[in-house]
Amino acid sequence: MAVELQLSWEDLTTGTLQQRTVSVPVAFGRDEQAMRSAMNDQDGTLVVLAHKQVSRCHALIVQQDEGLELVDKSTNGTFLNGQHFLGTNRQIQDGDRFQIGPYKIALNTLGTLPPSVSIPITPDSTAVLPGIYHDSLTGLPNRNMFMSLLQTLWERLAVETSLMFAVVHIDIDRLQQVNDSLGYRVGDKLLAAIARRLRQRLSPGDTAVRLEGDEFALLLENITHQEGAIGLIEALQRDLAAAFTLENQEAFITVSVGITFSHLPVNQPEDWLRFARTATNRAKQLGRGRLEIFRPGMEDSGNRLRLETDLSRAIERGELSLRYQPIVSLTSGQIVGFEALVRWQHPEAGWIPSDQLIAIAEETGLIIPIGLWVLQTACQQLCRWQKQFPDLQPLTVSVNVSSKQFIQTDLVAQITQVLQETDLPGNHLKLELTESLLMESESAAIAMLSQLQELGVQILMDDFGTGYSNLARMRNLPTDVVKVDKSLIQSLDAQNLAFVRGIVALAHSLSKTVVVEGIETQEQLAQLREMDCAYGQGYLFSPPVDIAQVENLLSQSPHW
Repeated sequence: MAVELQLSWEDLTTGTLQQRTVSVPVAFGRDEQAMRSAMNDQDGTLVVLAHKQVSRCHALIVQQDEGLELVDKSTNGTFLNGQHFLGTNRQIQDGDRFQIGPYKIALNTLGTLPPSVSIPITPDSTAVLPGIYHDSLTGLPNRNMFMSLLQTLWERLAVETSLMFAVVHIDIDRLQQVNDSLGYRVGDKLLAAIARRLRQRLSPGDTAVRLEGDEFALLLENITHQEGAIGLIEALQRDLAAAFTLENQEAFITVSVGITFSHLPVNQPEDWLRFARTATNRAKQLGRGRLEIFRPGMEDSGNRLRLETDLSRAIERGELSLRYQPIVSLTSGQIVGFEALVRWQHPEAGWIPSDQLIAIAEETGLIIPIGLWVLQTACQQLCRWQKQFPDLQPLTVSVNVSSKQFIQTDLVAQITQVLQETDLPGNHLKLELTESLLMESESAAIAMLSQLQELGVQILMDDFGTGYSNLARMRNLPTDVVKVDKSLIQSLDAQNLAFVRGIVALAHSLSKTVVVEGIETQEQLAQLREMDCAYGQGYLFSPPVDIAQVENLLSQSPHW
């Protein structure tokens, strides 16, 4: 039976535990009584830390023995309440702090000791697993941990109205250029080096996390006024502006930073991160390498703020759906595939325009989870149609990939997993990337696209003919299909017709299959067939339609 002992945080850090051998299992959870009950059969002393004293730790079990050693119980297979736990074992110096899962514990010891902490995962706990709460590349906490910490602070703020902290969003300017010029391996090393500089600058109790891609965030709790936080960020910008030496090469970066403070009212903890990201976007608009403080009205309108908040929950609420626009063989006139297009029906505002949906998703970073949802949903649906209409020729589905998705280092792994989970052959999936995106990140694109093609996935260069690409560079890109932009088709007068003929001839010279979008009239269809275009889509065949309408089309097996 554990004996409960009330201790202050000062007791823990000024000597109470310094003359003992301790094994420190940590219980996490919001219900303190439930944790006490769960640990009630453990020997030793239950140390309850007041919530206001340690925002990230609720309870400890302390076992008293003689000596000056912190015992590592993680190596002998000990479990708490039959649950697995994780352990850590490393040297620390007096005053050091170390981090466990989403919670931090500071120890003030009498010199260098080999510490260990056993972490039980109880039914009431937050799961503490490295893959869930830590970024493997940088070693920093990840978005999951950051949101857990914001949730805790949000709950504390309801009681401690004077609590002050800052939420900081950091975007690495032009990381893609480093990847293009020095390679993705060096780019990954740069991200790890940035993480080290962040850790070195922060004070004990502050938190640095990697959100995703080139985005980091900070949680600054050791502040008493805004000027102190701003001064720290300015110093951090100077730190990061110094040269990084990576594989005997120097790389230089700047960072755009947005910051918001806890005094601004929020409806949910996610709002703080959104405010900070909005300020970062403002900094980038003003020239990059800047620091901007979020202020009400910085976004287009209050409606925009609400839409961003609502979009973050749209997937789980079932508000997003896909529409499918048929892609037709211009040779046979039959449907051969579909382009999947995401739509959002807001419960109050109704259907949100697609360009507004994509813009919000891009600016907030929500394009990453939304893009993955689109990929999974489209592949699952195509598999259903293949089984439902076995007599039709194999269909394909085209999915758009944004610039933020494309720079994700695990994009190929995500696509591989989706194909495996849905049992969809790779050659039934097409990924659409814009011409400008592919040309801006040419070297990185070649490597990634080659990996995707090894899976059988086909690559479409979208908006072909609207950019100013170098022909030799385009020839080097491992793409399979080019999609001629609809803006070139809308008015096929004599001059435009000649231009489109040239664009199509260029695509054929590069051995690319041609898809033309925006076909609306029989005259356009006839002209494009004469040019030997392989595929087309547009309102002449069908607008983007829902699942039921697609199935009606497929059952009729139309020919154009």
